[in-house]
Amino acid sequence: MSAGTTAATAPARAPSQAGFWQRPAVRWIALVLVFAWGAYQCLWNILAANPNADEPEYIIVGRWYLQGDLRANHEQPPTAKYLFGAIQFLFGEGPLAPRLLVGTLTLLGGVIIFLWLKPELGWMPALIPTAFWLLLPRGVDTTFEFRLDRFAVLDPVMVFFAIAAMAAAWQWHHGRSVVWIGIAAFSLGLSATSKPTTAVMIPAFLVLILMRRRLKDVLIALGVAAVVLLATVLLVYWPIGFVTGMRDLIEFQVVHNQNGHLIDLGSMATGHPPWWANLYFAWKGFGVITVVVLAGGCLAALFDRANRFLVVYLLLALAPLVVFYLFVAQNALASYYYAWSWALCILAGIGCAWLLKAHGSRILTASLRAVGGVLLALALIAAVGTSALVWNDGPTGFGRADQTLRAAGIDHGDVLVSGVAPWEPEQFLHDRWTVDTKASCLVAVATKVSPRSPIAPEVTAYLREHAAHLHRVMLNDVSFYVFDRETAAANCR
Repeated sequence: MSAGTTAATAPARAPSQAGFWQRPAVRWIALVLVFAWGAYQCLWNILAANPNADEPEYIIVGRWYLQGDLRANHEQPPTAKYLFGAIQFLFGEGPLAPRLLVGTLTLLGGVIIFLWLKPELGWMPALIPTAFWLLLPRGVDTTFEFRLDRFAVLDPVMVFFAIAAMAAAWQWHHGRSVVWIGIAAFSLGLSATSKPTTAVMIPAFLVLILMRRRLKDVLIALGVAAVVLLATVLLVYWPIGFVTGMRDLIEFQVVHNQNGHLIDLGSMATGHPPWWANLYFAWKGFGVITVVVLAGGCLAALFDRANRFLVVYLLLALAPLVVFYLFVAQNALASYYYAWSWALCILAGIGCAWLLKAHGSRILTASLRAVGGVLLALALIAAVGTSALVWNDGPTGFGRADQTLRAAGIDHGDVLVSGVAPWEPEQFLHDRWTVDTKASCLVAVATKVSPRSPIAPEVTAYLREHAAHLHRVMLNDVSFYVFDRETAAANCR
Protein backbone atom coordinates (compact mmCIF):
# COMPACT_ATOMS: atom_id res chain seq x y z
CA MET A 1 0.00 0.00 0.00
CA SER A 2 1.40 3.41 -0.93
CA ALA A 3 1.98 6.26 1.50
CA GLY A 4 -0.66 8.31 -0.32
CA THR A 5 -3.24 5.61 0.14
CA THR A 6 -2.40 5.32 3.84
CA ALA A 7 -2.68 9.06 4.32
CA ALA A 8 -6.04 9.10 2.61
CA THR A 9 -7.57 6.25 4.60
CA ALA A 10 -6.29 7.15 8.08
CA PRO A 11 -8.49 10.22 8.57
CA ALA A 12 -11.51 8.24 7.39
CA ARG A 13 -11.39 6.03 10.48
CA ALA A 14 -11.78 8.93 12.93
CA PRO A 15 -15.23 10.03 11.74
CA SER A 16 -16.31 6.38 11.75
CA GLN A 17 -15.19 5.91 15.35
CA ALA A 18 -16.61 9.25 16.45
CA GLY A 19 -19.89 8.41 14.76
CA PHE A 20 -20.33 5.12 16.61
CA TRP A 21 -22.15 6.80 19.48
CA GLN A 22 -24.44 8.59 17.02
CA ARG A 23 -25.68 5.44 15.33
CA PRO A 24 -29.45 5.08 15.86
CA ALA A 25 -29.17 1.52 17.19
CA VAL A 26 -26.50 2.53 19.73
CA ARG A 27 -28.50 5.53 20.88
CA TRP A 28 -31.71 3.54 21.34
CA ILE A 29 -29.93 0.75 23.17
CA ALA A 30 -28.36 3.29 25.52
CA LEU A 31 -31.75 4.93 26.09
CA VAL A 32 -33.44 1.62 26.88
CA LEU A 33 -30.63 0.60 29.22
CA VAL A 34 -30.76 3.85 31.21
CA PHE A 35 -34.53 3.85 31.59
CA ALA A 36 -34.83 0.12 32.24
CA TRP A 37 -32.19 0.44 34.95
CA GLY A 38 -33.94 3.54 36.27
CA ALA A 39 -37.29 1.73 36.35
CA TYR A 40 -35.66 -1.07 38.32
CA GLN A 41 -34.29 1.35 40.92
CA CYS A 42 -37.53 3.31 41.14
CA LEU A 43 -40.03 0.46 41.23
CA TRP A 44 -38.51 -2.96 41.92
CA ASN A 45 -39.05 -4.47 45.37
CA ILE A 46 -40.81 -1.23 46.25
CA LEU A 47 -42.90 -2.54 49.16
CA ALA A 48 -40.07 -4.33 50.99
CA ALA A 49 -38.67 -1.55 53.18
CA ASN A 50 -39.94 -0.32 56.53
CA PRO A 51 -42.24 2.72 56.36
CA ASN A 52 -40.59 6.11 56.35
CA ALA A 53 -41.25 8.03 59.58
CA ASP A 54 -43.86 10.33 57.95
CA GLU A 55 -45.16 7.94 55.31
CA PRO A 56 -48.05 6.27 57.22
CA GLU A 57 -49.55 9.64 58.11
CA TYR A 58 -49.41 10.95 54.54
CA ILE A 59 -50.97 7.74 53.22
CA ILE A 60 -53.90 7.72 55.64
CA VAL A 61 -54.44 11.49 55.41
CA GLY A 62 -54.58 11.11 51.63
CA ARG A 63 -57.41 8.62 52.07
CA TRP A 64 -59.21 10.93 54.49
CA TYR A 65 -58.95 13.83 52.03
CA LEU A 66 -60.52 11.75 49.26
CA GLN A 67 -63.29 10.73 51.66
CA GLY A 68 -64.06 14.37 52.44
CA ASP A 69 -62.34 14.66 55.83
CA LEU A 70 -59.97 17.58 55.30
CA ARG A 71 -59.12 18.46 58.90
CA ALA A 72 -55.77 16.70 59.33
CA ASN A 73 -52.15 17.58 58.51
CA HIS A 74 -52.53 21.22 57.51
CA GLU A 75 -48.90 21.79 58.47
CA GLN A 76 -48.00 20.76 54.91
CA PRO A 77 -49.82 21.62 51.64
CA PRO A 78 -52.27 19.07 50.22
CA THR A 79 -51.36 18.25 46.59
CA ALA A 80 -49.17 15.20 47.24
CA LYS A 81 -51.69 13.90 49.78
CA TYR A 82 -54.51 14.30 47.24
CA LEU A 83 -52.47 12.17 44.85
CA PHE A 84 -51.76 9.54 47.51
CA GLY A 85 -55.48 9.35 48.28
CA ALA A 86 -56.50 9.20 44.62
CA ILE A 87 -54.07 6.39 43.78
CA GLN A 88 -55.37 4.37 46.74
CA PHE A 89 -58.94 5.00 45.63
CA LEU A 90 -58.06 3.56 42.21
CA PHE A 91 -55.74 0.69 43.17
CA GLY A 92 -56.41 -0.18 46.80
CA GLU A 93 -55.50 1.05 50.26
CA GLY A 94 -52.04 0.76 51.77
CA PRO A 95 -48.51 1.89 50.91
CA LEU A 96 -48.04 -0.05 47.65
CA ALA A 97 -49.99 2.23 45.30
CA PRO A 98 -48.58 5.52 46.72
CA ARG A 99 -45.02 4.14 46.60
CA LEU A 100 -45.52 3.05 43.00
CA LEU A 101 -46.87 6.52 42.22
CA VAL A 102 -43.77 8.18 43.69
CA GLY A 103 -41.46 5.78 41.84
CA THR A 104 -43.30 6.44 38.59
CA LEU A 105 -43.07 10.21 39.07
CA THR A 106 -39.32 9.88 39.67
CA LEU A 107 -38.99 7.88 36.45
CA LEU A 108 -41.10 10.44 34.56
CA GLY A 109 -38.78 13.12 35.95
CA GLY A 110 -35.99 11.33 34.11
CA VAL A 111 -38.05 11.35 30.91
CA ILE A 112 -38.57 15.11 31.25
CA ILE A 113 -34.87 15.71 31.89
CA PHE A 114 -33.91 13.74 28.79
CA LEU A 115 -36.45 15.44 26.52
CA TRP A 116 -35.49 18.85 27.93
CA LEU A 117 -31.75 18.46 27.50
CA LYS A 118 -31.56 16.41 24.28
CA PRO A 119 -31.90 19.48 22.01
CA GLU A 120 -29.26 21.31 24.07
CA LEU A 121 -26.66 18.60 24.60
CA GLY A 122 -27.43 15.89 22.08
CA TRP A 123 -28.93 12.43 22.53
CA MET A 124 -26.09 10.59 24.24
CA PRO A 125 -24.87 13.52 26.40
CA ALA A 126 -28.43 14.12 27.62
CA LEU A 127 -28.51 10.57 28.94
CA ILE A 128 -25.78 11.45 31.46
CA PRO A 129 -27.83 13.86 33.64
CA THR A 130 -30.83 11.59 33.10
CA ALA A 131 -28.88 8.61 34.42
CA PHE A 132 -27.53 10.62 37.35
CA TRP A 133 -31.08 11.48 38.36
CA LEU A 134 -32.41 7.95 37.93
CA LEU A 135 -29.52 5.92 39.34
CA LEU A 136 -27.52 7.77 41.99
CA PRO A 137 -28.31 7.32 45.70
CA ARG A 138 -30.28 9.90 47.67
CA GLY A 139 -30.50 8.33 51.09
CA VAL A 140 -31.56 9.45 54.56
CA ASP A 141 -28.90 9.44 57.29
CA THR A 142 -29.45 7.20 60.36
CA THR A 143 -31.98 5.11 58.41
CA PHE A 144 -31.81 2.33 55.84
CA GLU A 145 -33.54 4.52 53.23
CA PHE A 146 -31.04 4.67 50.37
CA ARG A 147 -33.49 6.37 47.99
CA LEU A 148 -36.05 8.74 49.52
CA ASP A 149 -38.07 8.55 46.30
CA ARG A 150 -38.99 4.91 47.03
CA PHE A 151 -41.36 6.11 49.78
CA ALA A 152 -44.73 7.87 49.74
CA VAL A 153 -43.52 11.19 51.12
CA LEU A 154 -43.95 14.76 49.93
CA ASP A 155 -40.46 15.63 48.71
CA PRO A 156 -40.35 13.46 45.54
CA VAL A 157 -43.73 14.81 44.40
CA MET A 158 -42.55 18.37 45.01
CA VAL A 159 -39.36 17.73 43.03
CA PHE A 160 -41.12 16.06 40.09
CA PHE A 161 -43.32 19.10 39.52
CA ALA A 162 -40.31 21.41 39.99
CA ILE A 163 -38.44 19.59 37.20
CA ALA A 164 -41.54 19.78 35.00
CA ALA A 165 -41.83 23.53 35.67
CA MET A 166 -38.17 24.20 34.82
CA ALA A 167 -38.36 22.20 31.59
CA ALA A 168 -41.64 23.79 30.48
CA ALA A 169 -40.42 27.35 31.04
CA TRP A 170 -37.31 26.53 29.00
CA GLN A 171 -39.52 25.61 26.02
CA TRP A 172 -41.00 29.10 26.03
CA HIS A 173 -37.52 30.59 26.32
CA HIS A 174 -36.67 28.81 23.08
CA GLY A 175 -39.51 30.50 21.22
CA ARG A 176 -42.41 28.13 21.74
CA SER A 177 -45.94 29.17 22.69
CA VAL A 178 -46.73 31.08 25.87
CA VAL A 179 -48.79 28.02 26.78
CA TRP A 180 -45.51 26.54 28.03
CA ILE A 181 -45.24 29.35 30.57
CA GLY A 182 -48.73 28.42 31.70
CA ILE A 183 -47.66 24.79 32.06
CA ALA A 184 -44.58 25.90 34.00
CA ALA A 185 -46.66 28.03 36.38
CA PHE A 186 -49.17 25.22 36.86
CA SER A 187 -46.37 22.75 37.60
CA LEU A 188 -44.67 25.14 40.01
CA GLY A 189 -48.00 25.62 41.76
CA LEU A 190 -48.40 21.87 42.17
CA SER A 191 -44.81 21.63 43.39
CA ALA A 192 -45.16 24.34 46.04
CA THR A 193 -48.54 22.95 47.15
CA SER A 194 -46.94 19.56 47.67
CA LYS A 195 -44.28 21.11 49.88
CA PRO A 196 -43.74 24.89 49.91
CA THR A 197 -39.94 24.93 49.61
CA THR A 198 -39.84 25.27 45.82
CA ALA A 199 -41.61 28.62 45.99
CA VAL A 200 -38.13 30.07 46.49
CA MET A 201 -37.30 29.07 42.89
CA ILE A 202 -39.51 31.84 41.47
CA PRO A 203 -36.50 34.14 40.77
CA ALA A 204 -35.15 31.59 38.26
CA PHE A 205 -38.39 31.80 36.28
CA LEU A 206 -38.47 35.59 36.49
CA VAL A 207 -34.94 35.86 35.11
CA LEU A 208 -35.81 33.45 32.30
CA ILE A 209 -38.85 35.50 31.35
CA LEU A 210 -37.08 38.85 31.59
CA MET A 211 -34.33 37.64 29.27
CA ARG A 212 -36.73 37.84 26.34
CA ARG A 213 -35.98 41.01 24.38
CA ARG A 214 -39.53 41.89 23.31
CA LEU A 215 -41.34 43.72 26.08
CA LYS A 216 -44.69 42.45 24.82
CA ASP A 217 -43.58 38.82 25.19
CA VAL A 218 -42.27 39.51 28.67
CA LEU A 219 -45.47 41.17 29.86
CA ILE A 220 -47.70 38.44 28.43
CA ALA A 221 -45.56 35.71 29.99
CA LEU A 222 -45.53 37.44 33.39
CA GLY A 223 -49.30 37.88 33.26
CA VAL A 224 -49.95 34.26 32.27
CA ALA A 225 -47.54 32.96 34.89
CA ALA A 226 -49.04 35.04 37.70
CA VAL A 227 -52.64 34.14 36.86
CA VAL A 228 -52.01 30.42 36.41
CA LEU A 229 -49.83 30.13 39.52
CA LEU A 230 -52.35 31.92 41.71
CA ALA A 231 -55.27 29.96 40.23
CA THR A 232 -53.44 26.67 40.83
CA VAL A 233 -52.77 27.46 44.48
CA LEU A 234 -56.36 28.63 45.06
CA LEU A 235 -57.78 25.57 43.34
CA VAL A 236 -55.62 23.17 45.34
CA TYR A 237 -56.55 24.84 48.62
CA TRP A 238 -60.22 25.34 47.75
CA PRO A 239 -61.47 22.10 49.44
CA ILE A 240 -59.59 22.93 52.67
CA GLY A 241 -60.17 26.67 52.54
CA PHE A 242 -57.35 28.92 51.41
CA VAL A 243 -57.32 31.12 54.52
CA THR A 244 -57.63 28.16 56.92
CA GLY A 245 -54.99 26.11 55.13
CA MET A 246 -52.46 28.92 54.86
CA ARG A 247 -53.04 30.05 58.46
CA ASP A 248 -52.48 26.53 59.81
CA LEU A 249 -49.40 26.01 57.66
CA ILE A 250 -47.78 29.29 58.69
CA GLU A 251 -48.64 28.86 62.37
CA PHE A 252 -47.13 25.39 62.41
CA GLN A 253 -43.94 26.48 60.66
CA VAL A 254 -43.49 29.43 63.05
CA VAL A 255 -43.89 27.18 66.10
CA HIS A 256 -41.67 24.55 64.48
CA ASN A 257 -38.90 27.09 63.98
CA GLN A 258 -39.23 28.42 67.53
CA ASN A 259 -39.32 25.04 69.27
CA GLY A 260 -36.85 23.30 66.99
CA HIS A 261 -36.86 19.70 65.83
CA LEU A 262 -34.73 17.26 67.79
CA ILE A 263 -32.40 15.31 65.51
CA ASP A 264 -29.30 13.15 65.63
CA LEU A 265 -26.44 15.09 64.05
CA GLY A 266 -23.44 12.84 64.05
CA SER A 267 -22.83 11.95 67.68
CA MET A 268 -24.92 14.74 69.19
CA ALA A 269 -28.60 15.49 69.62
CA THR A 270 -29.84 18.99 68.87
CA GLY A 271 -33.12 20.77 68.25
CA HIS A 272 -31.44 23.83 66.73
CA PRO A 273 -28.67 22.51 64.48
CA PRO A 274 -25.83 24.59 63.00
CA TRP A 275 -26.20 26.10 59.55
CA TRP A 276 -24.18 23.35 57.88
CA ALA A 277 -26.37 20.49 59.15
CA ASN A 278 -28.18 19.95 55.84
CA LEU A 279 -24.83 19.86 54.02
CA TYR A 280 -23.76 17.13 56.44
CA PHE A 281 -26.95 15.20 55.71
CA ALA A 282 -26.39 15.63 51.97
CA TRP A 283 -22.87 14.23 52.36
CA LYS A 284 -24.21 11.24 54.28
CA GLY A 285 -27.21 10.73 52.00
CA PHE A 286 -25.33 10.89 48.72
CA GLY A 287 -22.26 9.05 49.96
CA VAL A 288 -18.65 10.02 49.29
CA ILE A 289 -18.50 8.59 45.77
CA THR A 290 -21.62 10.40 44.61
CA VAL A 291 -20.48 13.64 46.24
CA VAL A 292 -17.24 13.46 44.21
CA VAL A 293 -19.24 12.86 41.01
CA LEU A 294 -21.64 15.73 41.69
CA ALA A 295 -18.94 18.16 42.81
CA GLY A 296 -16.67 17.40 39.84
CA GLY A 297 -19.50 17.51 37.35
CA CYS A 298 -20.98 20.76 38.69
CA LEU A 299 -17.56 22.40 38.63
CA ALA A 300 -17.06 21.32 35.01
CA ALA A 301 -20.50 22.68 34.06
CA LEU A 302 -19.30 26.19 34.93
CA PHE A 303 -16.89 25.98 31.97
CA ASP A 304 -19.51 24.91 29.41
CA ARG A 305 -19.79 28.11 27.42
CA ALA A 306 -22.12 26.61 24.81
CA ASN A 307 -24.76 25.99 27.50
CA ARG A 308 -23.89 28.78 29.88
CA PHE A 309 -27.40 30.21 30.16
CA LEU A 310 -28.84 26.76 30.84
CA VAL A 311 -26.25 26.37 33.61
CA VAL A 312 -27.10 29.83 34.99
CA TYR A 313 -30.81 28.96 34.89
CA LEU A 314 -30.20 25.82 36.93
CA LEU A 315 -27.96 27.67 39.35
CA LEU A 316 -30.67 30.30 39.85
CA ALA A 317 -33.02 27.49 40.88
CA LEU A 318 -30.42 25.67 42.97
CA ALA A 319 -29.02 28.64 44.92
CA PRO A 320 -32.26 29.76 46.64
CA LEU A 321 -33.03 26.17 47.68
CA VAL A 322 -29.60 25.76 49.25
CA VAL A 323 -29.63 29.20 50.88
CA PHE A 324 -33.12 28.59 52.28
CA TYR A 325 -32.19 25.30 53.91
CA LEU A 326 -28.82 26.50 55.19
CA PHE A 327 -29.60 30.00 56.43
CA VAL A 328 -33.37 30.62 56.54
CA ALA A 329 -34.93 27.40 57.83
CA GLN A 330 -34.30 27.03 61.54
CA ASN A 331 -34.46 23.25 61.44
CA ALA A 332 -32.61 20.49 59.63
CA LEU A 333 -33.71 17.00 58.66
CA ALA A 334 -31.78 14.24 56.95
CA SER A 335 -34.10 14.39 53.93
CA TYR A 336 -34.19 18.16 53.28
CA TYR A 337 -31.28 18.10 50.81
CA TYR A 338 -33.45 16.06 48.44
CA ALA A 339 -35.08 19.37 47.43
CA TRP A 340 -31.93 20.42 45.59
CA SER A 341 -30.59 17.00 44.56
CA TRP A 342 -32.27 17.12 41.14
CA ALA A 343 -30.46 20.34 40.17
CA LEU A 344 -27.11 18.90 41.26
CA CYS A 345 -27.71 15.78 39.17
CA ILE A 346 -28.56 17.81 36.08
CA LEU A 347 -25.67 20.25 36.48
CA ALA A 348 -23.20 17.43 37.13
CA GLY A 349 -24.49 15.57 34.08
CA ILE A 350 -24.04 18.66 31.91
CA GLY A 351 -20.52 19.05 33.28
CA CYS A 352 -19.60 15.42 32.57
CA ALA A 353 -20.97 15.74 29.04
CA TRP A 354 -18.79 18.81 28.53
CA LEU A 355 -15.70 16.98 29.81
CA LEU A 356 -16.24 14.22 27.26
CA LYS A 357 -16.49 16.61 24.27
CA ALA A 358 -13.67 17.42 21.90
CA HIS A 359 -11.76 20.53 22.99
CA GLY A 360 -9.12 22.81 21.53
CA SER A 361 -6.15 20.46 21.52
CA ARG A 362 -5.54 16.74 21.70
CA ILE A 363 -3.82 17.01 25.06
CA LEU A 364 -6.65 19.07 26.57
CA THR A 365 -9.28 16.77 25.06
CA ALA A 366 -7.53 13.65 26.36
CA SER A 367 -7.08 15.16 29.84
CA LEU A 368 -10.66 16.34 30.22
CA ARG A 369 -12.05 13.11 28.80
CA ALA A 370 -9.99 11.19 31.33
CA VAL A 371 -11.54 13.23 34.13
CA GLY A 372 -15.00 12.73 32.65
CA GLY A 373 -14.36 9.01 32.33
CA VAL A 374 -13.32 8.78 35.98
CA LEU A 375 -16.47 10.61 37.09
CA LEU A 376 -18.66 8.30 34.97
CA ALA A 377 -16.86 5.25 36.39
CA LEU A 378 -17.47 6.50 39.93
CA ALA A 379 -21.13 7.17 39.08
CA LEU A 380 -21.39 3.63 37.74
CA ILE A 381 -19.98 2.25 41.00
CA ALA A 382 -22.51 4.27 43.03
CA ALA A 383 -25.37 3.18 40.77
CA VAL A 384 -24.42 -0.50 40.98
CA GLY A 385 -24.21 -0.22 44.77
CA THR A 386 -27.66 1.36 44.92
CA SER A 387 -29.06 -1.33 42.63
CA ALA A 388 -27.71 -4.00 44.97
CA LEU A 389 -29.50 -2.29 47.85
CA VAL A 390 -32.73 -2.33 45.82
CA TRP A 391 -32.36 -6.07 45.23
CA ASN A 392 -31.69 -6.78 48.92
CA ASP A 393 -34.19 -4.28 50.32
CA GLY A 394 -36.38 -5.60 53.10
CA PRO A 395 -37.58 -5.06 56.66
CA THR A 396 -35.02 -3.68 59.09
CA GLY A 397 -34.90 -3.09 62.83
CA PHE A 398 -38.33 -3.43 64.40
CA GLY A 399 -39.66 -4.71 61.07
CA ARG A 400 -37.87 -7.97 61.88
CA ALA A 401 -38.94 -8.20 65.54
CA ASP A 402 -42.07 -10.33 65.18
CA GLN A 403 -40.34 -12.78 62.83
CA THR A 404 -37.44 -13.09 65.30
CA LEU A 405 -39.81 -13.81 68.18
CA ARG A 406 -41.70 -16.43 66.20
CA ALA A 407 -38.43 -18.07 65.20
CA ALA A 408 -37.69 -18.36 68.93
CA GLY A 409 -41.06 -20.02 69.50
CA ILE A 410 -42.70 -16.92 71.04
CA ASP A 411 -45.95 -15.76 69.47
CA HIS A 412 -47.29 -13.39 72.14
CA GLY A 413 -46.08 -11.09 74.90
CA ASP A 414 -44.67 -7.56 75.10
CA VAL A 415 -41.31 -6.04 74.19
CA LEU A 416 -39.58 -3.61 76.54
CA VAL A 417 -38.27 -0.75 74.40
CA SER A 418 -35.79 2.05 75.13
CA GLY A 419 -33.52 4.36 73.17
CA VAL A 420 -35.82 4.84 70.17
CA ALA A 421 -38.49 7.23 68.94
CA PRO A 422 -41.99 5.88 69.73
CA TRP A 423 -43.04 5.66 66.08
CA GLU A 424 -40.43 2.97 65.34
CA PRO A 425 -41.86 0.15 67.49
CA GLU A 426 -45.42 1.42 67.05
CA GLN A 427 -45.39 0.68 63.31
CA PHE A 428 -44.69 -3.01 63.81
CA LEU A 429 -45.37 -4.01 67.42
CA HIS A 430 -48.50 -1.85 67.80
CA ASP A 431 -49.76 -2.51 71.35
CA ARG A 432 -47.09 -5.13 72.08
CA TRP A 433 -44.40 -2.74 73.34
CA THR A 434 -43.84 -0.87 76.56
CA VAL A 435 -41.28 1.31 78.36
CA ASP A 436 -42.24 -0.07 81.77
CA THR A 437 -39.71 -2.54 83.22
CA LYS A 438 -42.39 -3.77 85.64
CA ALA A 439 -44.87 -4.67 82.91
CA SER A 440 -46.19 -8.21 82.90
CA CYS A 441 -45.53 -10.69 80.09
CA LEU A 442 -42.21 -9.26 78.88
CA VAL A 443 -40.68 -11.59 76.30
CA ALA A 444 -37.93 -9.39 74.84
CA VAL A 445 -36.06 -6.12 75.21
CA ALA A 446 -35.16 -3.80 72.32
CA THR A 447 -32.65 -0.95 72.53
CA LYS A 448 -30.93 1.35 70.10
CA VAL A 449 -28.04 3.78 70.37
CA SER A 450 -29.31 7.29 69.62
CA PRO A 451 -28.03 10.61 71.03
CA ARG A 452 -31.56 12.04 71.07
CA SER A 453 -33.11 9.00 72.80
CA PRO A 454 -30.70 7.63 75.41
CA ILE A 455 -31.43 4.21 76.88
CA ALA A 456 -33.21 4.54 80.23
CA PRO A 457 -31.04 3.52 83.24
CA GLU A 458 -33.76 1.21 84.52
CA VAL A 459 -33.74 -0.69 81.21
CA THR A 460 -29.96 -1.07 81.40
CA ALA A 461 -30.38 -2.41 84.95
CA TYR A 462 -33.13 -4.77 83.75
CA LEU A 463 -30.86 -6.18 81.04
CA ARG A 464 -28.09 -6.70 83.57
CA GLU A 465 -30.44 -8.41 86.03
CA HIS A 466 -31.86 -10.86 83.46
CA ALA A 467 -28.73 -11.36 81.33
CA ALA A 468 -28.59 -15.11 82.05
CA HIS A 469 -31.98 -15.67 80.36
CA LEU A 470 -31.60 -13.29 77.40
CA HIS A 471 -30.18 -14.03 73.97
CA ARG A 472 -29.01 -11.00 71.99
CA VAL A 473 -29.76 -10.67 68.26
CA MET A 474 -28.81 -7.62 66.18
CA LEU A 475 -31.71 -6.51 64.01
CA ASN A 476 -29.68 -4.08 61.92
CA ASP A 477 -29.25 -1.13 64.33
CA VAL A 478 -31.58 -2.53 67.02
CA SER A 479 -30.19 -4.70 69.82
CA PHE A 480 -32.92 -7.27 70.41
CA TYR A 481 -32.71 -9.37 73.56
CA VAL A 482 -35.05 -12.38 73.54
CA PHE A 483 -35.90 -14.40 76.64
CA ASP A 484 -35.60 -18.17 76.37
CA ARG A 485 -38.98 -19.86 75.88
CA GLU A 486 -39.25 -21.08 79.45
CA THR A 487 -38.57 -17.66 80.96
CA ALA A 488 -40.86 -15.94 78.47
CA ALA A 489 -43.65 -18.38 79.33
CA ALA A 490 -43.05 -17.82 83.05
CA ASN A 491 -43.17 -14.02 82.61
CA CYS A 492 -46.58 -14.32 80.98
CA ARG A 493 -48.25 -16.51 83.60
